[in-house]
Order: sequence, then C-alpha cells, then structure tokens
Amino acid sequence: MDELKAHIIKKLQKAREALLVIPKDRLIGQVMLAWYEEWRLILTRADSVSGLILPVEISDYMAGFWGAEDNDVCLILRTRIIELIDQSIQAVDEKQQVKPILEDLITKVSDTKLSTLLREFNSIRTTQPNLASSGFRTILPLIIRERAKKVDPNHSLATKDDIGFEPDINAGIKHASLFNAAEKKLLSRYIKGGDKDSFDNVVHKPNYLIDKDELEDAVNLLNHLLPTITE
Repeated sequence: MDELKAHIIKKLQKAREALLVIPKDRLIGQVMLAWYEEWRLILTRADSVSGLILPVEISDYMAGFWGAEDNDVCLILRTRIIELIDQSIQAVDEKQQVKPILEDLITKVSDTKLSTLLREFNSIRTTQPNLASSGFRTILPLIIRERAKKVDPNHSLATKDDIGFEPDINAGIKHASLFNAAEKKLLSRYIKGGDKDSFDNVVHKPNYLIDKDELEDAVNLLNHLLPTITE
C-alpha cells in the first residue's frame, strides 16, 4: 500500500474513533455536526482515493438531523456514519480489516468477567451460535448489573452475588431509571418476542438448535446496551 493510502486510512480511523468516543449522553446533532466540520477535509481527501463521496453521503444522511437532541436517534445515526467510514476505509484498501462496532464497545468494558464473555461470544457467534446463545444468557444479566452499579449502586441488581437471567432482565425493565424507554423496549422485545425462548430451548431441549442468523437481535441488543455501561 502506498504512503498516500496509508495516510488516508490512518486519518479515517482517527475520525472514526473521534466519533465513537463521544458519550451517549452528549451525542446530539450539533455535536455530530462539530465532528463533521472538524473532519470534513479528511473525508474529502478520502474521496480522491476511495472513489466514494463520503462527505456528501454523510451530509445527505444527516440532513434534517443536525439539530436532533434525542440521544437514541443520534446513536442510530452514528452507527450509520461509522458504517460509511468503514466502507471508505475498505474502498481505499480492500485488505483493511475494520473493527465492527460491537468489537469496539467490548474493548471499553471494564468488568473482567463480562469483557471475557463478550470477547468469547463475539469470536464464536457465527461459527458456534448455539454455544454463543448459551453465553448470552449470562452476558445480559451482567450488563444489567454493571448498569445498576452506575445508576443505582445500592440496588440489589448491583450488589447481589448471583445471576438470575429472566428475573434480572425483568427487574432491569421495571427499574425507573436504569434504562430509557427505547432500551426497555428492546429488552422487552427480547424477552417476549421469542429470542429468549429460542435461547432457553438451546439450553434445555435435547434436540433444539439455532443458526447464526438468530443471533442478530442479540448483537443489536448488545450494540444498544453496551454504551450504557461504557460511556
């Protein structure tokens, strides 16, 4: 790879990191606009090498949202912008390996057990989805525990020594301030929408298996909940 491409990729990776490290509670349209203005020149320079029109794509995608103040909406917007940057990095050099957002979030998890289980889950979820689904049953309560430590450290969810899969999820949903409405909706959909039953069946039914596609909702849930304990 020539020096120009290497320079562009390095700058795009820095732009990507600068956007990802913005805490969720500060992630609003105006903050994203400030990020865009700071990195616009780099995004433009990448165009000449990648053949993509990255600044225009980002600007068009954010049209109408630069004034957005809903953190959850902006979290979704950020995910899409990161995907666009990743596409540009790989267009500059198809050999570049871009970290998925989940992998970036895992590196920020401080709890040793949770971090270990997340790395193991991420490494086997496409090749061994049934083992991954079993691990997810421990991962989700641990995320709820870490969130409780930040928001309500005296609550039983933060202090108890054992892990209760369904009870902890329900307690997390019922807690007034542990998660916002959108996050509670995702947890409720998981526990009532069939994914929980599928994961239960993998553990408890002798002839029940799932495939890797059935883990997509679990990955989506992690992408939304991990920022609540890492930012």
